[in-house]
Amino acid sequence: MSKSKLTLLVDGNWLLMSRLSVIQNRYLDDYELCHDLKLMMIRSMNIVLKQFPNIDNIIFCADGGSWRNRVEVPKFLQKEGIEYKGTRVRSEDFNWDLLFSSYDNFVATLNNCGVTACREIGVEGDDWCYHWSTLLNSQGTNCIIWTKDKDLTQLVKMNKDKCFTVLWNKDNGLVTPNTSDDDMDFLFNYDFNVNETIFNDICNKSKSILKVNTNNIVIDKIIKGDISDNIIPIAMRKAKSKDSDKKFRISTKDINYNMNIDDNNEVRNYFEQLFESKSYKDRIEQSLDEVLEHFNYNKKLIRLDKSSYPDHIKEIFENYQTYNLSCDISKAEQQITMESNKLQGILDII
Repeated sequence: MSKSKLTLLVDGNWLLMSRLSVIQNRYLDDYELCHDLKLMMIRSMNIVLKQFPNIDNIIFCADGGSWRNRVEVPKFLQKEGIEYKGTRVRSEDFNWDLLFSSYDNFVATLNNCGVTACREIGVEGDDWCYHWSTLLNSQGTNCIIWTKDKDLTQLVKMNKDKCFTVLWNKDNGLVTPNTSDDDMDFLFNYDFNVNETIFNDICNKSKSILKVNTNNIVIDKIIKGDISDNIIPIAMRKAKSKDSDKKFRISTKDINYNMNIDDNNEVRNYFEQLFESKSYKDRIEQSLDEVLEHFNYNKKLIRLDKSSYPDHIKEIFENYQTYNLSCDISKAEQQITMESNKLQGILDII
């Protein structure tokens, strides 16, 4: 099988919902909306392909629900009614069943037209982006993750073989790993001149470039939580004043971003010392054991890493080890256009 040099990993649900927000209120007929939405998604993908001509492959990563909803919630959190992404509520004035049926059809159309698209029950789009970027980098293929989902910034990396994964979107620009100049020397090495050209092209065509430390992103979210995903902070510090009901998350300046989050003893020592410090002593409501259990619970929800996945999800990944090398979405666009034309004919008759 031929190998891709640069694969575009499309965060499918972000693409779906971002385009839906643009056109949702412009249609009286839900069927017409869903067809035009599919056409808008495929044309948006075309724009990205034109901007980055080095892309020679597309993998569309669709959401199929989440295995994380089945992760056992610590007993002391159950009384809070904690549910992963439980705060996300869909409006009742829209035909969501029709939308997701149309989305399934879109995924099938891509596959039928030779473009790899993935959707399995229990696997989120984030999980697909983890799986494919990890697998492709190990095979010497660079990746662009197309999304605005900040959770996916933890996947930007450069592995020992000098292949990269970056995150990009038109509005916010490019997110790259925060590597030193020494680490980037390969870009000027003859053996890696292809990577140099690809990386520089992406940089030159991006609105801005943000360099991140992926380890910091993961630790920060584990400790501070994420309101959008209904992941709550592992500890809250009471205000100094006894008359105040205010509570605060652990401060950024007090987080040890160098700790090994897989070393339970190291994590315990960090929190023991923190909670004995002047700013935290006797002001944390949770017990140390609860904080540590909550830390590991949040880590499982947040971290995109092999160690986080249950066996049945790993088995699904094992079934996706190859891809169709293609970035030709013209056939898919033609098919969706024909569907739209047929629908318009039906609507005209009605």
